[in-house]
Parts: sequence; structure tokens; C-alpha cells
Amino acid sequence: MIRHNRFAVASDITPPALSVAMVLILLFSGVAQTQAATEDTILSETKVDSSPVRRDELPDDQLPGGEVVGKSLRRIQAELDSRKLTEASQNELEALATKYPNNYKVHLYYGLVLDEVGLPEQAMAEFELADKLGPKDPRATAGIMNHILSRGDAAAAAQLLEKALKRFPDSPEILFFMGKNFKEHSHWSEAQAVLGRAYKAGYRVKHLPVELADLYTVSDPELALRLVNEDLALYPDYYLSLQVKGIALMNMGRFTEATEPLGKLFKQSPTFGRSAEYYLRCLFWDGRYRDALQPGLYFLGKEAQAISGPLVSSEVLSEIVGQLTTSNIEQNLAQFYEQLKTNKIQVSPAFHYYLATMFYKQGKVKLAKAEVDKLLEREPKSVEGLYLYGQLQENYGRNYKEALRAYEMAHALSPYNMAIDKAYIRMEERQAFRSSDWARALRDWLENLFGRTRLS
Repeated sequence: MIRHNRFAVASDITPPALSVAMVLILLFSGVAQTQAATEDTILSETKVDSSPVRRDELPDDQLPGGEVVGKSLRRIQAELDSRKLTEASQNELEALATKYPNNYKVHLYYGLVLDEVGLPEQAMAEFELADKLGPKDPRATAGIMNHILSRGDAAAAAQLLEKALKRFPDSPEILFFMGKNFKEHSHWSEAQAVLGRAYKAGYRVKHLPVELADLYTVSDPELALRLVNEDLALYPDYYLSLQVKGIALMNMGRFTEATEPLGKLFKQSPTFGRSAEYYLRCLFWDGRYRDALQPGLYFLGKEAQAISGPLVSSEVLSEIVGQLTTSNIEQNLAQFYEQLKTNKIQVSPAFHYYLATMFYKQGKVKLAKAEVDKLLEREPKSVEGLYLYGQLQENYGRNYKEALRAYEMAHALSPYNMAIDKAYIRMEERQAFRSSDWARALRDWLENLFGRTRLS
């Protein structure tokens, strides 16, 4: 059985999409099961031909424009493969589509070019024309399916996939989408077999290597690394490839190397998936505490949705904070909050509580006070926030009246909390006999004398 860490972002699955997926599994699970046992060896030993002859396309001499148009399309395909598409080629394809409106390959390549330059609706129209004019070539159908999926219409994509599999049962492009469908429904063995079958066909299907690599990050990280590097050679900034490479390297114990792709992914989107968590782990294991603070804050922001028990992120952050100066932490916090504001991201009130608690335990009381203030500004009746605020005022602010007020409010909100009850009674008694509380007066005098850290 394949063990797999699920990282890819999947569209919401509606009931119709799920039922179609079940049909696909029944149709193809036999093939998947017979191939899955040998797939690792086959993939490891097979050298894939990057440009095999396709059997599902019409020869150029049977299409309008003949070999002349075919030569132009092959050149444009090379530009697309190398990601060096020229404006001249875009203009040339537009002219060819006007001159040879019945050549399905022209519409197919024009769709690919429009897709590459970020015009999805126009690309979709060209793919639909190509599918209508070239009913035996699956590439236009694959282009349509890709755009349907990008819009989040999982049910429509699954229905189109079912039809496409009947029309093109051995097409690498269609098998690619079938494999992705299996992945999204957590049928890892079937996905591995079908994507492996598409990969061995030899056609360069966009992002096929990384989709396959994603299934091997645990069972065979070295194979996953080889596959994902194929995708990164063509698409060096693709989010899934960066993530899969980082995870594969982590599973091989190569944490320092993993920081490169994970760092790149974190800069692209610090809130995506588990990018912050994994980048934090690698930096922490590598001893790069200063660099680890930013991803640590984002990881805490994701974990701290409510005030409850200990969090992994807060425990790791506490270790990091202990290694850094207050000024460095302040700079990083300012940068973090500015990024949140720019990207219109909001952390939960619990985030401020965990951060304040961490700073309080580390003796960084000004930082703790700033975070408690943020918490109480958003949740004035936070029992935990009021109690921590009272502790700060009592132990560092020496503002016992304010501490009593905070304890009193916390006690009223949570009268059976023993720690709060004890603090409230203690402070109430001290306020009642403050003139005779010589121990507290002596402590305050000594703290003033030796300059103990205060809130202000």
C-alpha cells in the first residue's frame, strides 16, 4: 500500500463528481492493480523518449496548409517546450488561424499559446474548435478539461473525463487527468499506476512528472526528486514542484538543501498549504533561527485558531525567540504585520495570545504587553487575555490597581478558574492592606534600584 502525504490543493468535490470517480475506479482499477506492483521498477529503468511519434494526430499533408504549416507548428511547439515563446510566433499563429480555419492543429497550438500568455477564455474557444475539427486528437479535449478544472468545476470535469476516456482510452493527456482524478479522491495506487502509464508513453504532458513525483515522496523520495527535477527544468517557479522537491529532500534527511525550494515557495505564498511549517522545520534543523522567525509566525497564524492547549508552532517559536535579540524580534514582527496588511490577511485573536504568552515566559514583557493589547482590543472579554494582562501589570508594571481590575473581570467571566480565583483574592487582599504590605514595597524599591524590566 502506498503511503502518501497529501499536499496538492484540490477543488471541492460535489456528489456528481464523486459518483463519476467511482465509475472510473471500477473501470480502471483492474489495470491499476496489475501495474502498481511493478511501477517503481519500470519508472526507474525506463528512459522516456521526449518526442515520440504520435499516432492520434493527422499527418500535416492531410491538413490545410500542409507541411509548411506543420513546420511552423513544430517550431512553435519547441518554443513552448523551452518557454521561449516569441511575439512573432503568436502573431504568426493568429494569422494561420484566420488563413486555415479548418486546420485543427492550428487552433490547438493557438490555444496552447493563448494559454501560455494568460488568455484562458480565448484559449478555451480555440481548444473547442480544435476538438470539433480534430475528433481523433485528445490534446484539445485535455486543454478544455484543464480550463474547466481551473474554474473549480469538478463535476463538469469528471463528466468530461468519463467521455474522453471512452474516446481516447490510451491517450497520455487523458490518462494524466484520470490520474489526477484518482489522486483527488485519495486512490493512491490507481493514481500511481495510471500516471506512470501516461509517463511511460513518452509525451511531454505539462506537469505530469511532478504529479507522479507527488506520489513517491514517502515511498521513494529519490525517484520523486528525479521526476520533480524534470518539471522544474521547464517550470522553475511551479508551486507544486517546489513543494514536492522540498518534501522529497526532507524525507531523505537533506534539510539544508530543502530550504531552497521551500524558501522559494514560502516567498511566493507564505500561507499556502504547509509551506511555512516545512520551511520552518528545515531552517530550525539547520540552526538558522533568524530566518526561521518569519515562517514560524505564519505557521503559528495557521495553527492558532482558538486558545486551547500547547501548539507545535508555539513550542518551536519559543525556542527561536530565545535565540534572538528583542530588537530583531521587533523588526520581524513589524515586517510580519505589514505583510498581513498588504496581503489583506488577518490572524485570529488566539495568535496574539500564544505570542504574548511566549514573550511573557521569555521575559520580553514589552513585546508581551503589545500582543495582549492586540488581543483585548479584538476580544475585550477574553478570560485568558485579561488574566495575562493582570499578571503583566502585577509582576512588571507594578500597577496593582490595574492588575486587580483585570483579575476581577477575568474572575467574573470565569469564576471557577482556580488560578484566576487565587490571583484575584491575593490582589484584593493586598489592595485592602496595601499600607502594611512591606514585602511588596521592598520588592518595588529593589526593582527600581536594580532596574528590573518594566512595562514602560
